[in-house]
Amino acid sequence: MIRLFIAIAIPESIKKELAGLGRSIPEARPVPVEQMHLTLKFFGEVEGSRLLDIKGALSEISRPQFTLCLHGVGTFPPRGTPRVLWAGVQQADNLLALRQAIEKKLVEINIPREKQKYSPHLTLARLNNSPLQHLQQFLAGNAFLRSPEFSVAAFNLYKSQLTRNGAIHSLIETYALKPVIGAG
Repeated sequence: MIRLFIAIAIPESIKKELAGLGRSIPEARPVPVEQMHLTLKFFGEVEGSRLLDIKGALSEISRPQFTLCLHGVGTFPPRGTPRVLWAGVQQADNLLALRQAIEKKLVEINIPREKQKYSPHLTLARLNNSPLQHLQQFLAGNAFLRSPEFSVAAFNLYKSQLTRNGAIHSLIETYALKPVIGAG
């Protein structure tokens, strides 16, 4: 069994800007810079024999390149004890269309759609009973967080290996999106 997910890579300059956000919150573990990504689909554990099918299905996706901007912060779950601190995504229509195309192709090879509603986000930190007052201060102070706009020219298939020291993500394959021909 292998643990797989599909994600968009975030530019190094933006990851460095976001690195350590949340360190001011007690009991928060910031996500290591090398693990920051924007998840499109998390498979969980799949049979290794399915990998070729998945790679083949993903290679058939034909969507245009687009731009994204990270905007705002929040926590998951929306009710109850917050466990994840995240940065949101502004203007995500093209991102949602890409995710829909991925889900559609994977259904064709009998990989079910995710049941949870998709909320595009970049995980900044994991929370472990962080004091609500510190969390509220952080959220208020970073409510207008905004990254520079960045181009999304591809999406990636990753393997995730869980270790005692956290997950190790390994790139399996990159899938290019179609260049947009400018009007001019």
